[in-house]
Amino acid sequence: MSQVNFDNLISEQSESGRALRKLKNWMQSHNDVEVIYPNDLARELRSVDPIALTTALTFLVKEGVLKRVYKVITPGGVLADRDFNDPTEIPDKIADRFENTIDTSDLDIVPVFKKVA
Repeated sequence: MSQVNFDNLISEQSESGRALRKLKNWMQSHNDVEVIYPNDLARELRSVDPIALTTALTFLVKEGVLKRVYKVITPGGVLADRDFNDPTEIPDKIADRFENTIDTSDLDIVPVFKKVA
């Protein structure tokens, strides 16, 4: 993630500059995180307006820094390992991290962001 020149991106997006700076700092201090769950991110960056944070994440998707994918929240409240490019691709049943089969029909599906290699 350090290969991204956030300074150029911040200068291009003056209205989201503060959110991008906070996001840059967060990503640098969480370099090992591969999947960014917006709810967790918003809790950690409480000083950033949620709309500005959403705008910054969307901008990073458009710039090819992040990719939006979808995950299932398991009955245990954690994100399932598999991710999907489109929520319609999610099958009726998937395996959780313990290889138990779970029915996805009544589970929440959430957008998350993955770093682009």
